[in-house]
Amino acid sequence: MRQQWWRRSSLMLAAAVVPLAGAPEHAAVHEDGVLTLPTRQLAAGDSVRVVGEKFGRGTVLTLALVGVDGRVTLGEVRSDTAGAFTRFVGIPADVRPGAYRLVAIASDGDEVATLDVTVSPARSLSVAAADGDAHTTEPTAEPLELERARHPIVTGGAVAVIVLALLVGGALLRRPKEIF
Repeated sequence: MRQQWWRRSSLMLAAAVVPLAGAPEHAAVHEDGVLTLPTRQLAAGDSVRVVGEKFGRGTVLTLALVGVDGRVTLGEVRSDTAGAFTRFVGIPADVRPGAYRLVAIASDGDEVATLDVTVSPARSLSVAAADGDAHTTEPTAEPLELERARHPIVTGGAVAVIVLALLVGGALLRRPKEIF
C-alpha cells in the first residue's frame, strides 16, 4: 500500500515537473516601464522625443504605434545601464489620423509600456503658410527678425566688460614671473 502511494505521488510530481523542464532556463520577466512624450497630440510626418524609464538594464525595445489599422513600427532602442532611454522617432506621413497606443515591445513580443496618443493629419506647406507658421522646408533669402538689446546701458556695459578684461589680461601678461 505504501509503495502504491509513493508511486502515485511520484507520477503526479513528474507530471507537474516535466512540462517545466522543457521551458527555457528562466521565464522572461519584464519590469513595467514608463513612456513619456512632450505632447500626446502627434502629427503624421513629424518626429517626437520619446523618453523611457524603469526598463531592464540594456533591454532592446521596439517602439510602435498600435491602432485600428494594426501596428506601425517606429524603431528600436536599447535602454542604458539605468534602464532609461531617449530617442526621437518619426511618425510616418501615411499613418491615418485617430487614436493610437504608443507601445514599447520587448524582444519576446511582450508589451512592457504603453501610452495613449492621438495622431492628426500631416500638415502641408501651403496650410502651414496660411496659418502663419514660420517653419518651412525651403530656404529663403529673407533676413530673420531677431530681437536685440539696443539699450545704451546694455551695450555700454558689454563694451566696458570687454575693455576691462583686455586691461586685466594685459597686466597679467606683463607681470614678472615669480619663482617659488
